[in-house]
Amino acid sequence: MSESRRNVRALACTVLEKSLSSLAPVDPILASFDHGLEERDRRLLHQMVYGVLRWLRRIDYILGEAASRRLDEIDRDLQYPLRIGVYQLVFLDRVPAHAAVSESVNLARKRTHRGGAGFVNAILRRVAAAPTLEDWPVKVEDAVTRIGIETSHPNSLIAGWIRQYGERQAELLAAANNCPKPMHLLSFADRGGRDSLSADLEKEGLISEVSSISPMGLIVRRGNPLETEAFRKGDFYIQDEASQFAALIPSPCDGETVFDAAASPGGKSLSLLATGVDARIVCADVGPARIGPLLANLQRLDREIPVVVMDVRQRAIGSAFKRVIVDLPCSGTGTLRKHPELKWRVSRQELERLSVESLALLDSAAELVEPGGILAAITCSLEDTENEAVAERFLKKHRAFSPLDLGEVLPPPSQDYVQGPGLWRILTGGDHDGFTVQVFGRSPASA
Repeated sequence: MSESRRNVRALACTVLEKSLSSLAPVDPILASFDHGLEERDRRLLHQMVYGVLRWLRRIDYILGEAASRRLDEIDRDLQYPLRIGVYQLVFLDRVPAHAAVSESVNLARKRTHRGGAGFVNAILRRVAAAPTLEDWPVKVEDAVTRIGIETSHPNSLIAGWIRQYGERQAELLAAANNCPKPMHLLSFADRGGRDSLSADLEKEGLISEVSSISPMGLIVRRGNPLETEAFRKGDFYIQDEASQFAALIPSPCDGETVFDAAASPGGKSLSLLATGVDARIVCADVGPARIGPLLANLQRLDREIPVVVMDVRQRAIGSAFKRVIVDLPCSGTGTLRKHPELKWRVSRQELERLSVESLALLDSAAELVEPGGILAAITCSLEDTENEAVAERFLKKHRAFSPLDLGEVLPPPSQDYVQGPGLWRILTGGDHDGFTVQVFGRSPASA
């Protein structure tokens, strides 16, 4: 095996340790190690890191069974070589078993004593002799723990989903988080829409199909759209199909004034523009670090939208708008299929902290809604603590607002995802992420 391939496995250990010990997002950590890697090695690094993060609990269960001891009884310096070895043996079919074992042993030898390397060798050889999930059944009766181990999620998430959605739906939701997700593209009506974009991509060998959720969305089935002329011309924006539609609840109207609070990186405003509706949009976010990605996207797509640096909680703008959109801070549990590290940092305390922050944003954003206007709160979270509970507290404080009847303003099939008064939610599944949208209407008579 080449030296670069050995280095990739060592890099994977380092990235995993940094992410799991700090609870930091893994994307920027990975990006800092991408420089200088050949494309083949970069793909392997990403595959191993995301794979271990996605299947961490199931991997640790297999390790515990193979070692006949709890993971916390295994030397910490050996845990990451073991996890990488198990992932390759059980979840990858292109890595020879002998290579997966020997390279993990080499990693262990560099990180600890000779006996530790022998221990890693013995454990991984047992796994190599039984290299499928079926060989390591989860022998747990409690439904929460069983589903949590089998699908590699913490018990707290599984228990919450069972309470909210029922055991069967919770299991399907957790399973969906472990499935690959295709790339979704947002097309623009003023550049021909998705039929024109699809035709242009097809000329360059890509295969796509229309989204059943977003009226402007395409799902890429083959090829890399980032290497196309359409991307260079700014003819599309990369955005999940459910996220595209979330910004359109309720359907926008010509002449509507829109304030997009916490706008970066721009997806909500771009989804409104994509429809071709003549809306007057103002984007805002809290500082240069947040505004930068938004401005970069607008420049690449050749779009002109007024952008202001502003924290909506400071109430630094005197205008009122027909529609105010607030992308609330959240745990991101609807996006675990592409951000698997998030599930290992979700806690009840974190959910409560985020809900308090969200309520403060909604309190301030409400003052920007004109009488008869709407306030739309969007999260990529599926937790009622961050959504319904926040809405309940908001409505108790703001008597001029009430949930908007979404069943009367949404076209089919999006009506199917209306969960209650003012509440639209789509769970992770199929090709898409999970999102929650709550819409509150302000009384026309309120001052």
